[in-house]
Amino acid sequence: MSTVPYWLQKQRKPDLQELAARVGLKNYDKLLKTELEVALDDHLRTNQTRLQNDPLTSGFYKRKESPVKRESGGATATSVVEEVKKPKQRRPTLKAREELGQP
Repeated sequence: MSTVPYWLQKQRKPDLQELAARVGLKNYDKLLKTELEVALDDHLRTNQTRLQNDPLTSGFYKRKESPVKRESGGATATSVVEEVKKPKQRRPTLKAREELGQP
């Protein structure tokens, strides 16, 4: 059994019931919240071509892939970490300039 997307899990039960009514899911009235999430997940996946452009269900169909896979330019996670670890050049202190007589 696959896990239910987080987008469905974070919805409140009344919102899920409204969504079920709008997308045409039948017999959802007496379902528990977790059962409703599973039923909606199955229904939304089955009817993706019809429902993916609906603003109410757009959150369900967004971000299916990993953010790392969507990176362009071939940057890997290790190259990003290496860039962060580079030491920064220290700023000269003001006291040293004053001692030298420079403003």
